[in-house]
Amino acid sequence: MLAFQLGIRAFGDWYLAVRSELGFLQTVERVVYVKTCGGHRKSYLITLSDIFGMERAFGRITAKMAYKLISCRKLLFATLDEHILSFVCFSLARSLLGKNTVALFLRPEQCFLPGKLKYRLKWLLFRALRHLPGLTVVAITPFDVVPRYAQVATAGVRDPEYWDLHDGVSVLSPKETSLSAQLRSMAGRKRLCTAVGVLNAGKGLEFLLDALEQFPEIKEHTQVVVAGSANPHTRGVLKKLSATGAVVIDRFLSDAELLSLISASELIWACYNPAYDQASGIFGRAVQLGSVPITREGAVVSRLAFESGIPFISVRYGVTEQLAEVLIAGRSIVGDQIGPDHGEIGEWRRSFIEVIKAGLAGRS
Repeated sequence: MLAFQLGIRAFGDWYLAVRSELGFLQTVERVVYVKTCGGHRKSYLITLSDIFGMERAFGRITAKMAYKLISCRKLLFATLDEHILSFVCFSLARSLLGKNTVALFLRPEQCFLPGKLKYRLKWLLFRALRHLPGLTVVAITPFDVVPRYAQVATAGVRDPEYWDLHDGVSVLSPKETSLSAQLRSMAGRKRLCTAVGVLNAGKGLEFLLDALEQFPEIKEHTQVVVAGSANPHTRGVLKKLSATGAVVIDRFLSDAELLSLISASELIWACYNPAYDQASGIFGRAVQLGSVPITREGAVVSRLAFESGIPFISVRYGVTEQLAEVLIAGRSIVGDQIGPDHGEIGEWRRSFIEVIKAGLAGRS
């Protein structure tokens, strides 16, 4: 207890010193923060700042940044997972100052993984943070899909990338790009199955490669496209995918290119490695644009799709025969099932906004 009191006193002295040094800075009303701006973080930053009228902040924690995040009246951590230590410190500080903080929890599943002490400690930490005054931790998967997330979060909502193309009235259709037109023309009468985004070890590309190598007849029915920025460890897999007849585009895709490829594809690859089990922006964009995602049996996104009536095709990870059947048959596997309409996606958006507004107002 004494150590805690000393810690609080030290924080108070530091905060007053920083405030004195940076006294010329104005207190900002509302801030949404991410540490880095790559991938989905940029999308979150833009979407959330626009909807909630918040100032965008990103970058490492300097004295100036710390002052902004502590002193602002309302703070939204768009991705708490990338900086848990600073998130905890700022949440404690803001709680002591009577300020409200909301944070999106992208990987709550890690709290329940077996075998490592760090996962148990993470569970204990977020279990305790649920009771911190002024803090609202929001999982980006609803509790009715994964009920145990209620142990480590205050609320559960749908990932912003499940509804971010909705403008409050309808889902905006992406324009065709030269890349999507070229690939659609190249495929001819064959369907497109596209894996897009950051191409890393978690995306399950080895499983896709195994199916294409073992069942070469797939390419007679489906043109597989793998497009996005790859890390060095994935490039060997990409080279082998290319040898099977897949189209490989190893470069950064603009938002327009990414959305146009998803929109042009009948199937979207979202069958990720079991170690990568969380909400997926690629899955969410496929749902919004009417493409059918291929998911891993038992994954969080598979459970969400089932509970929400979303057309999807689930396969057991590593079973290449099952995946080959899917790639040969295509969308016909889901029959005439129709996905969520614009009104339902708009309801996901509205629900998300209500939860975040309640947290920022201290009504969670």
